[in-house]
Amino acid sequence: MFKKILVVIISIVLVLIALGSWMAYDFFKNDKVDKIPSRPSERLEGSINHVLYDLENDIEPNFDVITNVMDYVEGRYDVSDFRLQSTTRILYEHSEDVPSTYLDDIKDTVLGFKYWMDQPGEDSMCFWSENHQIMFSASEYLLGHYYQDEIFTNDGLTGLQHKEMGKERVLTWLEQRWLYGFTEYYSNTYYVEDIAPLSNLVDFAPDEEVRIKASIILDLLLYDLATQSYQGTFVSASGRMYENGKKHPDNHSMRSVVENIWDYEVGSERKGMDLNFIYNNNYIVPEVIKEIGNDHNEVIIKASNGLTLEELKEKNLIGQNDPQIMMQWAMEAFTNPEVITNSMKYINNNNMLSNEFLNDFKMVNITLLRELGLLPLVSKILNPKTNGTAIERGNIYTYKTDDFYMSTAQNHQPGEFADQQHVFTTTLSNTVTVFHQHPAKAIGEGALSGSPGYWVGYGRFPHSVQDENINLSIYKIPDKTGFMEDGLSYFTHAYFPTTLFDEYTIEGNYAFARVDDTYAALIGKNDLYLGQDITDPSVTSTDDLIQDGAITYWVTEVSSASLDGTFTEFMTRIKENDINFDSSSLTLQYDSSKQLEVTFKGDFLVDDEVIDTNYKRFDSPYASVLREADTMTISFNNKSLYLDFYNMERRED
Repeated sequence: MFKKILVVIISIVLVLIALGSWMAYDFFKNDKVDKIPSRPSERLEGSINHVLYDLENDIEPNFDVITNVMDYVEGRYDVSDFRLQSTTRILYEHSEDVPSTYLDDIKDTVLGFKYWMDQPGEDSMCFWSENHQIMFSASEYLLGHYYQDEIFTNDGLTGLQHKEMGKERVLTWLEQRWLYGFTEYYSNTYYVEDIAPLSNLVDFAPDEEVRIKASIILDLLLYDLATQSYQGTFVSASGRMYENGKKHPDNHSMRSVVENIWDYEVGSERKGMDLNFIYNNNYIVPEVIKEIGNDHNEVIIKASNGLTLEELKEKNLIGQNDPQIMMQWAMEAFTNPEVITNSMKYINNNNMLSNEFLNDFKMVNITLLRELGLLPLVSKILNPKTNGTAIERGNIYTYKTDDFYMSTAQNHQPGEFADQQHVFTTTLSNTVTVFHQHPAKAIGEGALSGSPGYWVGYGRFPHSVQDENINLSIYKIPDKTGFMEDGLSYFTHAYFPTTLFDEYTIEGNYAFARVDDTYAALIGKNDLYLGQDITDPSVTSTDDLIQDGAITYWVTEVSSASLDGTFTEFMTRIKENDINFDSSSLTLQYDSSKQLEVTFKGDFLVDDEVIDTNYKRFDSPYASVLREADTMTISFNNKSLYLDFYNMERRED
């Protein structure tokens, strides 16, 4: 009996030693995988967009810029695909004006480039986010066509073969935007990076199907721009937005597009890849979209963008083929329990651990965990901060008048990690925005770098909801940091740019601001005060409005002189509203005529009626369209646009 027990014990020990050795070998092997730099060690000066600008305007370009640009692309550094957009237009439109030596440089670089993750070579290019997908795919398709009889030296395939591979991914990307909208919805950074390849596809695609479908998706992108802009200012609740885009509405990267379409003077002198839209030949902005962008009437606009992780699974969009990985990684969904196994398999299949953006996956690249299907459990138990990078479906509620704009991603992932999402904002003028958030990094070194950070994204999402011109938001900051989280700030703050206001006051837990005849009120659970300047802690900030506390709320209301009379009358009325908060539920009794109530991770009620915040694809006076609709009609001011993606019909009336 004793011998049998001893044999069992020895067997268990040997198994544990074997498993331990197996895992130790994986750790050792993974540790040897070094990151490939995503940027060159020395800056390569010059912009291909400036060369395009000069060629379009009969200015003699500095063609030496092309050499630096091609060196960058040949090095396969991140955002090489950015540089290929204007390069493509130069080849198609201006090749006769470019000296042959530079054309040869472009050709050699294009033929040796890597256009997708499954093609040969290791690098630190980001292929997977929504904007990168269409830039890489459109470049492969159009450049493959341009050099269709040449051999592409990276993999030995012909240009014609690359054209067909690129075309397939282009059509997949276009269809996913038609069905689900933009994952990086309303991004005043990334829409410009979609509009460039779309413009090139409309102008240069050899296939009619691609040209028409690209035009349809360009229509939808510009519809977003028209509905989510305030008199030319494009700062909305968004899937991805950075500090500059949040704070400086007069400096967003779509401003030259706005100025090109509408009458708003935003003073743009950009020479970015948006020039590919400015100089396009075959796309005409539909009149109805121009009309919508000029509409100054009071309007409520609801829309749904993207998918949830649960919907990915329901629609069979988790897997290894291009349509599956494109939708999953367009959402930046990598480590969540629903997708981590699929992510790890794709990374290994395509030898991507050396990619700087994916190198941390080597921590979980353990054969035993993969083979036993334990990665989802690991993700659930550890709940790493990276789970917050997933851009899940945004149900956006927007309220616009001639005086102001307010936008909220309703009930969006309350209490969860975040990355670059922007769930609430209000615009008081073309130069002034106000918003609040929970900083993911405290004031100190690195607070303004990376994402999420002090102003970018969130440490934890609020439960945020909006009805007309009022937003209610509850923040609940946990007691302990999450896995991989740098730290927790036990305060929330608002961007409250006092130097841009004509008048402001901070009184206890109330803050009020006036810009011309537009008013804003921010109300906190606790007292509000201006904190330290982030770059000089010895100085009081002029824009950082702090509210201490782990469990807090913010109530934000915007109004105007036409609605409320004087600024003093507005402040008096706001103070008369009753607010009740019990750490989970926030209730606002508004002017004795309306009651709003939200419960953290619970319901949103207006006058005791539960509000459904899962919206149609479009729901506004301009369009009522179900999600995944076969056709769409956009109408306003006796003008309309009919879109049928699958039958390739695009008709203005």
